Amino acid sequence: MNLMDFIQSYPDEESCKQKFKEYRDQVGVSCAKCGGTNHYWKQDKEQYECKACGTRTTLKSVTVMHKSKLPYRYWFITMHLLTSTKKSFQPKKYNVS
Repeated sequence: MNLMDFIQSYPDEESCKQKFKEYRDQVGVSCAKCGGTNHYWKQDKEQYECKACGTRTTLKSVTVMHKSKLPYRYWFITMHLLTSTKKSFQPKKYNVS
């Protein structure tokens, strides 16, 4: 998928958040407090809640995005750019004399 296709597929913050939620639902969420794997989604808080102990877990918890204030769309674009290129990103070296 090229960048233009990516932007059309994920045009806004909500589409990125929904896709990430689908992924978390598929992979599963484990509770940081008790280790439980049975959760339900609290739509009003946009968090998972453990059925065993009631601890809430955000979508970004226990991911590279943990405690980040950046929007999901920024993260999605970054992940897309990092995974879609064949070459690595390297800073340009300047000759300073």
